Amino acid sequence: MKRLTSVLAVVALTLALLVAGGHPAHAYGKLAVWQIGLSFNCNNPALCQSLGGFWGWAEFDSDNTADAQLTGCQHLQGGRAGGAMHISAEADGWYIAAGSAGPRTFFVVSETDTITGTGGPPFTVTFTNENMDTGIPAVAGHYSAQTIFGTSAPPGTNFEIQVVQIPGR
Repeated sequence: MKRLTSVLAVVALTLALLVAGGHPAHAYGKLAVWQIGLSFNCNNPALCQSLGGFWGWAEFDSDNTADAQLTGCQHLQGGRAGGAMHISAEADGWYIAAGSAGPRTFFVVSETDTITGTGGPPFTVTFTNENMDTGIPAVAGHYSAQTIFGTSAPPGTNFEIQVVQIPGR
């Protein structure tokens, strides 16, 4: 009987926590219309001079702004030390048009990037009126090297983009 009481207490506590903690997360903010995750990796010295990768996420918001957090890491052989570099990007304006990723490609109008990394203080770069083709498709889905470049990724490399459109925004 004591064991049954303990089990019921655990079940009741679990249900209470599920009900109390069952609120939706807004990891990308309430204005996010699109969420993008990306991962590019190269560990093939015949193809990449600096082995490593580039990873990050971005969101495109309903107020025509966007932001991204991107990190790259190089594993250099000899010479200058490699390491990680981080880019925090804030875009003022974006749109969808025909571009490198097909008839629906994300473009950024202008942006301010803050770059931190190995070898100095953070610095900021502003790009105005760039209308940059991001190469990211504005169609929800998962994209690999085959769908991005039209061919399989070479050995030792991997390229992935995940695009999510948030319903009702």
